Amino acid sequence: MSRPSRPALRVTQIGNASQGRGGVSSVVRTTNTWSGPDLEVREWPTYWHGDRRRTLSAFARTVLNVLFSKVEPTDVWHFHLTQQGSFLREGLLLALARRRGVCCTVLVHGSQFVAFAEGNRRLARLVLRRPAVVFVLTEPAAEVLRSLGVDAVRVANAVPIEEEPVGSDRSGFVFAGEIGPRKGADVLLDAWSAARLDGQQLVLFGDLAPQFRLPDPLPHGVVFEGPVAPEEVRARLRTAVALVLPSRAEAMPMIILESMSLATPVIASDVGQIAEVVDDTGMVVPPADADALGTAIRRMAGSPELAQGLGRRAWDRVRERHSNAVVRRVFVEHWQNCVEEARTGDATRPDRAQDI
Repeated sequence: MSRPSRPALRVTQIGNASQGRGGVSSVVRTTNTWSGPDLEVREWPTYWHGDRRRTLSAFARTVLNVLFSKVEPTDVWHFHLTQQGSFLREGLLLALARRRGVCCTVLVHGSQFVAFAEGNRRLARLVLRRPAVVFVLTEPAAEVLRSLGVDAVRVANAVPIEEEPVGSDRSGFVFAGEIGPRKGADVLLDAWSAARLDGQQLVLFGDLAPQFRLPDPLPHGVVFEGPVAPEEVRARLRTAVALVLPSRAEAMPMIILESMSLATPVIASDVGQIAEVVDDTGMVVPPADADALGTAIRRMAGSPELAQGLGRRAWDRVRERHSNAVVRRVFVEHWQNCVEEARTGDATRPDRAQDI
């Protein structure tokens, strides 16, 4: 006699809007695609990057949902936290959800999370001791949580994999992200000018960081596109020689995985977990080193065979480690355990705000 099938989980993502810009929105967008017979995924946005009015409106609607929506036995509320305001915004909603007895999990993002948590230990501990599971993307994040007395589950980000990536006939380089010092845009412009590449473009996608100004005129071959839809970035990456991301600070930027999923190799700086993820599928250079970055760009531009080989290796790597199927399985297992333990009253940690 066959065992009865489990009821489908209903996972509600709470955090950045999937239609917004940035790495967290990309993660939410990808997770939304995981719906299937065993899992329903929906979202309650709380934040729109660069849009205060939409953020306030979305946050107000989500507060009402958290307070008054009907909670089912198969519900999991999955929060996306970064740093600073997110710990107040999503942290408040997490506390309300816990008061209602909802099974809650958290995924911690953010290039500055470790520094934020170390500088705001009381707040970080208060918020992150509430969920049943705290997922982290990097070992430094796991270490700082352990120092706060919070267990963490190390996971990978998922990314859709291109089935038939472009092989040859690629041209140009792409930068995508906030255009400013943290992402190393100043270093990139210096390196590009020194590289003196003929017949190649460097396309810049993203918002300008506050107080950052692009040179006028731009160096030869540089094209500033500004903020565009994620689909436009992906379309240009699909035929690019390489993605270039010389950041001074990162955790694990989604744009790197998205580039690798298109068999487009990565040139990036050795910060966060970038070297661990890229490994031998791209080129990793010291941060803020324009000479090393320019050398890597020239080498990639001058050898299409090298770029194609690295891109194919990158595609193989993300298919094995970061595909939706691989990453989804890990999250669903923890979400299912959370729901099952809820039936015995053990799914969420006791609300220990009074102990902090």
